[in-house]
Amino acid sequence: MRKKPAVKAAPKKSVKSKPPQNSGGGNGPFYVLVIIILITVIVLLLNKFYDKGKFTLPSFKNLIEKSESPKGKIEISKDNLIDKKITPDSDKTKIADEKTPPSDVKKNDPEEKRPDENKADVEKEVTLYFLKLDEKSEKIYLSTVKRKVQDKQILLQTLEQLIKGPTAYEQGRGYITAVPSHLKIRSINITGKTAEIDFSSVIEEGATGEILIKRIKQLVFTSTQFDNVDSIVIMINGQRRKTIGGDGLFIGGPLRR
Repeated sequence: MRKKPAVKAAPKKSVKSKPPQNSGGGNGPFYVLVIIILITVIVLLLNKFYDKGKFTLPSFKNLIEKSESPKGKIEISKDNLIDKKITPDSDKTKIADEKTPPSDVKKNDPEEKRPDENKADVEKEVTLYFLKLDEKSEKIYLSTVKRKVQDKQILLQTLEQLIKGPTAYEQGRGYITAVPSHLKIRSINITGKTAEIDFSSVIEEGATGEILIKRIKQLVFTSTQFDNVDSIVIMINGQRRKTIGGDGLFIGGPLRR
């Protein structure tokens, strides 16, 4: 029996292991460059917001306002609102320095009034001489009531109140008057202590007898209650008269109480 030749084992091939590839070897310089750029940006930001030993970061509101403000328009901040103002000039917008008004220019104060207006309207109580009927004796006599008028042109205002006549309340208490309610005062001129009073011709209406006498008394007593008037001269439509009424009541000289 033949022996089979021995089969030689095939020689083992030596497998060379590949050296590991360095995946980051080519990107190293890129990372270094990125780090340098980041450091540069940080340094620039620090220099921008570093002021007098303090870091001041912009507020989110200011960043939005700056990003939204269109080009070509004037940005108004709190600082330039205080120091500057915008004034229109020929369809253009200018920024003008706001100047402090000179000291000699007075500001318009709504509460500040003129010298004449600063004086308050002082009211003064005056006396009006009306008439009253004594039911027992059936005689008419002078009787007084009080009114308040302004101190300015006090004689004129007092006589105008006399011409208006007694109020409804006063009429209910028996007050009447002989002075016509449509009598007009044309002018008053006080010389010394004599008041020259120019009346309209209405003063002569119904001027007869006792009515006319009471009318003149009402005017004289009401006018001479003031310290600067102790007599009056009655004029009619600018003319000085000696008599008045159909009975010819004498009014030529200054009339006193």
